[in-house]
Amino acid sequence: MIRPHKGGGVIITAALILAFQISSFMVLFNLRRLIGSLLAVGRTLAIAMCALMLGACANLDNSRKIDAVSDAVDDARIRSVVNGESGDEDQKQLSPELILPKLELSEELLADLIVASLASHNEQWSVAAAKTFSAAQASNDPRLARLASLYAMQDKDYARAVEAAKHWVQLNTKEADAQITLLLAHLSAGEAEPAFEILQSRQAESSIEEFIKDVAGILVQQSNADVAIEIMSKYSEQSPASPQVALSSAYVARSFKNDELTQKWTEKALRLKPGWGLAAQMKASLLQRQDKGEERSRYIKQFLENHPTDHGMRINYAADLAQQKLFPSALEQMQIVLENDGNNAAALNYAAALANQLQKTDQAKNYYKQALALDSKNDEARWALARYAIQDENYLQAERHYQQIESPSSYFGAQLQVANMRYHTEGLESAIDVLRALEPKTEAEYVERATTRHYLLLQGRKYDEAFSAINEALTYLPDNIELVYARALVAAELSELKTAESDLRSIIIRYPDHANALNALGYTLADQTDRYAEAKELILKALELRPNDAHILDSMGWVLFRLKDFEQAIEFLQRAYDAAPEVEVAAHLGEVLWESGEMEKARGVWADAIAKDDENPLLLKTLERYGVSFTDKAS
Repeated sequence: MIRPHKGGGVIITAALILAFQISSFMVLFNLRRLIGSLLAVGRTLAIAMCALMLGACANLDNSRKIDAVSDAVDDARIRSVVNGESGDEDQKQLSPELILPKLELSEELLADLIVASLASHNEQWSVAAAKTFSAAQASNDPRLARLASLYAMQDKDYARAVEAAKHWVQLNTKEADAQITLLLAHLSAGEAEPAFEILQSRQAESSIEEFIKDVAGILVQQSNADVAIEIMSKYSEQSPASPQVALSSAYVARSFKNDELTQKWTEKALRLKPGWGLAAQMKASLLQRQDKGEERSRYIKQFLENHPTDHGMRINYAADLAQQKLFPSALEQMQIVLENDGNNAAALNYAAALANQLQKTDQAKNYYKQALALDSKNDEARWALARYAIQDENYLQAERHYQQIESPSSYFGAQLQVANMRYHTEGLESAIDVLRALEPKTEAEYVERATTRHYLLLQGRKYDEAFSAINEALTYLPDNIELVYARALVAAELSELKTAESDLRSIIIRYPDHANALNALGYTLADQTDRYAEAKELILKALELRPNDAHILDSMGWVLFRLKDFEQAIEFLQRAYDAAPEVEVAAHLGEVLWESGEMEKARGVWADAIAKDDENPLLLKTLERYGVSFTDKAS
């Protein structure tokens, strides 16, 4: 049997191997916010020459994104360089105390701005940086100095970025973003000493114990490991008696995979503050990365004997037990945490996942409900509770859970699930309406929406419409494997063998181990042609890749039936039916049983299937072919 692609039908489940968590190191400078605000100055447009004249330019939005200065810059937008006649308000946005110069646009300055604009639109960052910095020096406009530093960062010309940022700082020494940009430029250039001086100047009245966490948060987002380690070494020398400095230093070293320094600074933190849970978790994390599983488990167990109320380490211990598939013991550890801290949402989620693994559904539901009561935005709990509602065929309740998922990372997938639920409660058109209203923001989301719509149309047996819709999607993404596979499935349903075979073979050429494509092509050939030997070879390869897949077992049973090997066919089809008692598998199993002379067994299998779905086309065609009817059909 062909495995349908269900698009948004995938349900997120909680991970059983609990990840190490060191602490919520607060980041002093939120880089995404920072770079987004820095880029708010933007590029001039060549077509805005008239507005540029006499310094009366409007703030024209430019929605085209540029590549990241760092991981944070990829969603920033750029606007025009100079302000319009309502410049007072724009000056306040840049800095409450900053009085911007009125630009006297000489021919040379105007030419630099236009060239910089064109260069930036063509992503010629070196030219854009040089011309914008030249304009900044000529005009002493801090906005241009800021923009020049960002263009230089895009070009990875960190020396120029430092120079432009220094100019910006000189123009406005109180501008925090100017100092931060200069800091980032020094870090990117590998200049530890000036970067350290800027950090020192920004500590102000904060205690080193709090400030060092923020410093660590900045450094782990940089690409230069040497400069990050050097700066943390300076802080370690400056504050040798601070356990927090030692641990934050270990955190930075661990981020750059420097195990030697991670261990050195972690041990120092534990010497300065014996029994400190966060430092112990850092040590456990390092042992895990070094593949010292037994030593890690012994260490955690010993630590818990001495510090039984340390929940973080107990969660780590549960993770070790789960990794060893000792799920009952892992759940027991989580229950100990909850006995002492019943409002620990993370522990409730972990306990629920373990209970689910142990098929303790009621217990898992209860944990997830408690976690949701503590945090109404707990997406993991909502996904899980929606899954349980689907298992109970309570689609309205499942939809309510999905509708309340609002986080940006989960919203799109949740709305795909809403469409699936709407199909069950209100029908196909209502489900399609949900998808029409859902705007994808990425290629992946576009594909997910297209394949979900395709799956729903297949479920509704709207094969022609599904074929048209997937062809439309393929005009935009002709090489997308998921879309090609989706078209192959509906082509097979429409008996468009040439299209189905061409699409599936194109996938197999690119991905020889694509089990679904191998299975789909094998099943299609077995079902619609007499090329049984070829079909069997394809299905055998798919079965090697996924030996317990019910759909592939069904395909193997079907091709063996075509080859008149009834005994083996029944064996494979029964295995498939036991693993996934689906209507299509039942139709196949019943047919082979009937042809083998076991009519009563066939009737029993078919009766169960028609009680589940008395409109399934494959089942109805099979019953008609053998002249079998059931008067007591499911309503």
